[in-house]
Amino acid sequence: MAHPLRGLAVAAVALALAGCAVRPAVPFTHSTFEGFEVISHVPENPRGLVYLFHGSGGSAAFAERVETVAVLNRLIGQGYGFVSTSSTERTGDRRWDALNGSAATNPDLTRLSRLQAHLVATTPVTPQTPLFGIGMSNGARFVTLWGQRVTEAGNPVGAIWASMGRTAPAVAAPGGLTVPVVFSTAINDFTSPPGPIFASYATARDAGTPTELYVSSERRLGTLPYLRIPGIDGREAEGIVDALKATGVWDADGERVVDDIQQAVARASGAQFPTSVAPQRQEIENETAVQLAVHQFTAEYGANVSAFFQRHAGR
Repeated sequence: MAHPLRGLAVAAVALALAGCAVRPAVPFTHSTFEGFEVISHVPENPRGLVYLFHGSGGSAAFAERVETVAVLNRLIGQGYGFVSTSSTERTGDRRWDALNGSAATNPDLTRLSRLQAHLVATTPVTPQTPLFGIGMSNGARFVTLWGQRVTEAGNPVGAIWASMGRTAPAVAAPGGLTVPVVFSTAINDFTSPPGPIFASYATARDAGTPTELYVSSERRLGTLPYLRIPGIDGREAEGIVDALKATGVWDADGERVVDDIQQAVARASGAQFPTSVAPQRQEIENETAVQLAVHQFTAEYGANVSAFFQRHAGR
């Protein structure tokens, strides 16, 4: 089966490699709902409302990661609002329940329904505001379930983006997912390998669901991705790259020389970065994962997804 590998689009790669610090274009609102953290921005007369769904071990703070902020800035600039909250399960793997397909008994689906009602009652969001979803990993599986069940409940869901994850089991059968969907994966992802995601894409496409697929390729190690992290300057970015090369994973030109990708990731995780960037270590590791094309959310396809959302906003 042929797969449209669109991850090499020049404009998308240029965006992902841009060396400017990524900061929120507007202040994000921090609040709680039913005891769960909520991070959001809702403009007057929102063009649509985007729900964010973090991966395993994550939280509402997924909204404030560099790559996520880059996507949100684009959508906010086009008039969208967003809301990010945490999964109901907070004591174990902190995962969304992507297995219980019942809109009546799935604790995440029921709480999100109440959150939507709360937003309609307290913000410019209306029952007619188009809804969209972006999910990463476990959140990718969940966004497919959420999008389908919310649509079946009569809500105006425009489209969803499942990043680094396949379709949830309850909606995985042919015709089970009717919501327009973008799937994205990475060529070296060993956490959620591309194969099942290709299969999810093909199932949706063959059933007539509007869908697109994007696959990230590995990049040469360089300084520009680290300059996307607020607080890191050019000297520190060079120090980060030098530290990563010192692990032996990359050669002097930034080409990976450790063939086994899992071993490469493990060795890179032990890099001794400059002490001045210690507070940004998690984001440094995130940007390294993007360059390695492993399991990590990336803004590389923000423009493509934004255009997809616009095309399906009024369906």
